[in-house]
Amino acid sequence: MARYGIASITALERWCREYRAGGPEALRPKPKGRPKGAKSKPKPAPSRERELEEENAYLKAKVAYLEKARALLASKSPTGRNR
Repeated sequence: MARYGIASITALERWCREYRAGGPEALRPKPKGRPKGAKSKPKPAPSRERELEEENAYLKAKVAYLEKARALLASKSPTGRNR
């Protein structure tokens, strides 16, 4: 241990145990950090039909929002009508 600068008997015992279990390959350094995940495939471009469906849903939501805003303003006005 003194010749090779091994600080403790515990490390030497662990190395011996790993060598007996896995051979010289077990003593090689292990990669550190998170393992790299599989790369995701790029999403296919949406079809024209899908784009139109999304635009239609957006416009319906916008109309519903504006109708509620108009109704709220009408209920707050003193006459109960739009200005």
